[in-house]
Amino acid sequence: MNFFARIFLALLFTCNISFAIPEADIPSFMQSNIDLATTILRDKKMPKPQKTEKLFTIFDSIFDYTLMSQLSLGGKQWASLSPSKQMEFSKLFEMKLKTSYMEKLDLYTDEKIVIKNLEKIKDTRIHLTTHLMKNSEVYEIIYKFYKDKNGSWMIYDVDILGVSIIQTYRTQFADILTKDSFDSLLEKLKQPDEPTQK
Repeated sequence: MNFFARIFLALLFTCNISFAIPEADIPSFMQSNIDLATTILRDKKMPKPQKTEKLFTIFDSIFDYTLMSQLSLGGKQWASLSPSKQMEFSKLFEMKLKTSYMEKLDLYTDEKIVIKNLEKIKDTRIHLTTHLMKNSEVYEIIYKFYKDKNGSWMIYDVDILGVSIIQTYRTQFADILTKDSFDSLLEKLKQPDEPTQK
C-alpha cells in the first residue's frame, strides 16, 4: 500500500469533532466516530456516491482546508498571492483531496484504527496517536489538531509513519513552482491522480 493510499485510509476514519469538548474526551469521541465510519465503509449495499457524501460530511466538519492549503503552499508563497488567488488555490486543494478520496474508496479492505494516546503539545495544539492495522501490518498515524478562535478542535495535518501530509504536498508544490508558474500549479491541481495500487 503506497503512502497516499495510507493517507486516504487514515482520513476515512476521522470524525466530527468541530465543537468544543473536553480534551480528555477526544479519544473516546474519536473512537465512537471511527466505528461509525467503519460501518459506512463496510456497507456493501450502500452506493458509492452515498458513501462519499456521508464521509465528506465528516471531513468538512473537522478539516481546516484553508489552513491546510496555506501550510502546504508555504507562508511566503501564500502571502504573495492575491485574496482571489488564495481562495482559488484553497478550493482546488480541497477538491484535489476529496477527488482523491472518492477515487480510492475501493481501497478499504477491513482495516481498523486503534487509538493509542493523546498528547497536549501546547494550549492550542493536540496530537492524537493511532494505529492503522491491516493484516499483520501496523501504521502509526498522528492526527494533529489545533484549537481555533471559536474553541473548536480542527485537524490541520496528519503524520503517517513520521511523514506529514502537508510536508509531502509542500515538497511537491515547491518542486512544481521551481519550474513552472503558479497558474501552472493550479492547472495541475485540476488534473486527476494516477491510479493507485492496493
